[in-house]
Amino acid sequence: MSQEIPTVQLTAEERDHLWYMPQQPGGRIVPEPIQQRLQDLGLVTAPLANGQRGITVLGDKVRRGVI
Repeated sequence: MSQEIPTVQLTAEERDHLWYMPQQPGGRIVPEPIQQRLQDLGLVTAPLANGQRGITVLGDKVRRGVI
């Protein structure tokens, strides 16, 4: 049984900001609407206990260009 590869369509701005997730002190600030869009697509997690969003396995694959 083969697993279907999801289709993820991102704007250039969303793809660029995906590299900066999770955000780090002193790093590039990812606007909240973009963070929410990435969360809606399943590429980042909902805010964690520390308030940051983490990258998901799917998000990492998209970021690396696998998907």
